[in-house]
Amino acid sequence: MKRFLSVALFFLLASPVFADDIRFSVVEVKDSRTTGQFFAGLDLKLRAMGDIIADAKGLKIDVTKALDDTGRDLLKKDGQKCEEFTKPDENNTSQADIELKLKNPARKAAVVREVAGEISVFMPKRDPNATATVKAFVTHTGKPIEEKALKAAGVGLSVMTKKQFDEFKEQQKKEVKSKEGEMVREFGEAMTKALQSLFGGFMEIGENSIILDVTDPGNKVVSIEFSDATGKALRSGSSMKTGDIRVFEFNEPVPQDAQLTIYLATPKSMVKMPFSITDIALP
Repeated sequence: MKRFLSVALFFLLASPVFADDIRFSVVEVKDSRTTGQFFAGLDLKLRAMGDIIADAKGLKIDVTKALDDTGRDLLKKDGQKCEEFTKPDENNTSQADIELKLKNPARKAAVVREVAGEISVFMPKRDPNATATVKAFVTHTGKPIEEKALKAAGVGLSVMTKKQFDEFKEQQKKEVKSKEGEMVREFGEAMTKALQSLFGGFMEIGENSIILDVTDPGNKVVSIEFSDATGKALRSGSSMKTGDIRVFEFNEPVPQDAQLTIYLATPKSMVKMPFSITDIALP
């Protein structure tokens, strides 16, 4: 029988450790120690703070070392490397919260001795090739978009028509149906139905939706933004992603002359520095 030893959520501040222009603290710890396969793990939320972040468009962390006070290695088999960038806080652009998922500490562990690695800060102003802008992008619907910076980064982009998206939906439904038996064995019938319901909900789009097919094998895309012809931001109500498909919901139709801006991680636009945080108390 699966036994949950503890599930707790703590808000705390660990001793900040400086990494050049960035200092870190731990603001949230969720420790779910269980003998079961699912839901087990240690979730940490790190807060990165510093003036350099105000000029950044995104941050991500690569953890190379994580040990509890018993010496247990808390890194997962595939390590803890964030592929997705975290945006700075809109209300405080000099800070950003980054979530890490690690393995269970030992049952008798009271402290995470150290979490260390490298933080990457994306600063597009340092490289013109880190920004790709497509003017009047909706006029390119249904065909690949050719743009110099996208091509250099190996990123493919197209704005999908409703017909193309419907064809994609049907293909995805067939794939999900073919894996239904495997999902039931893995998650159980109730969980499988819940997952299928969520997936089906994603497939429903609004009349003002913008659907992008973004091929990004090198994980170069940091973020995607929309603006009108004058450069004023157009904020989507929500956004979703599955595979290469990204859906952005808007409350009103996007103007025909609206612009699409894609930020791309390039060597010149990235600032990397080591970090280390020690003695993180466990609940």
